[in-house]
Amino acid sequence: MKKIFLIVGVMLWSTYSFAKAPDCASFPMNTTATWMQNEGILAKEDIDSSKTKINLLASEKKINTNKMIKKKFIYTNIYNFVFYDDDGESYQVITKIDTVESPKNRIDCSYGGFSEFYFVSKEGGF
Repeated sequence: MKKIFLIVGVMLWSTYSFAKAPDCASFPMNTTATWMQNEGILAKEDIDSSKTKINLLASEKKINTNKMIKKKFIYTNIYNFVFYDDDGESYQVITKIDTVESPKNRIDCSYGGFSEFYFVSKEGGF
């Protein structure tokens, strides 16, 4: 019986989040779409935005140690984006992007000083 309570407790505790990630999905999504266009993968005008899937995989809040950035906290966010073109083909990209939090708890989603993009796959339409 103790094992059941322990398992249930661990499951509940693992779903509890200690820090809330900033709601900044639109900026990294647009940045990723621009990167895909610049790389010749997919033109932005060919993206069917109604089908785009966004999944925040991870978020880490860190104290800023970079003296060039005048913000107190930095969030490193990792997103999984799946874009679809007009023909139904899907394009999966993992994006790592930093956002900053000022001392007044305002989030600057457009801070894109450190971005990484990983093109994962392209799958044909059905």
